[in-house]
Amino acid sequence: FTTLLYTIKFEVMSFKKLMNVYDPLKAGSIDGTDTVPHDRAIARALSANYVPKNSVKSSRTLFVGRLSPTTTTESFKKFFRKCGKISRCRVVQDPVTLESRRYGFVTFSDIKDTVYARDRCNGSDLDGSAILVDYENSHNMKNWIPRRLGGGLGGDRTSGQLRFGGRDRPLKAPIVVAGERRSESDRRKGSSERRKRKERVSYRSEGQKVRHSDKMTNGDQLSGHL
Repeated sequence: FTTLLYTIKFEVMSFKKLMNVYDPLKAGSIDGTDTVPHDRAIARALSANYVPKNSVKSSRTLFVGRLSPTTTTESFKKFFRKCGKISRCRVVQDPVTLESRRYGFVTFSDIKDTVYARDRCNGSDLDGSAILVDYENSHNMKNWIPRRLGGGLGGDRTSGQLRFGGRDRPLKAPIVVAGERRSESDRRKGSSERRKRKERVSYRSEGQKVRHSDKMTNGDQLSGHL
């Protein structure tokens, strides 16, 4: 039992809510324990060969999601300008319809401004929408696969492509079932201890019966002399 407690404690302490190496299977599971893909997008991500563009300044670039459809590159830049000097920013648009895809990227001149904007602006209101702000992952996370190839992080239930392990939807610690975590040696040891306890109880019970019988015999002998 002590071994089990230490095992569970180690797993809880070593568990990480945020991924630093991208794994499509892990991202597709709420606790990161899936071993087979549960949707076609994950299977597609597993076979994808993604090479990020070199134009993004990874350490100083933020990804901004959940933008309002009305947010333009101009209003986007104006919003983040309060956090520091911006070297580049854009709201991503559909190449055919030119409608906003509701996410964008902003690159600051100073890494300190990048960190500040990430901490301060996440969840802030921009044009009536609570935005998601995090580091750009294609250059910061090893083995990254974008959402269009079945990967990504976050998402909503309506999209049918929820991904975990990011700031938006961190991984949850797996539920540890005590009985499943016990080794065979632990089970044998526990069975042996239970058997010994029963034997001690049985021995005490027999001893009590013998002493009680002796008392009754002595009492009968005493009453015979009276």
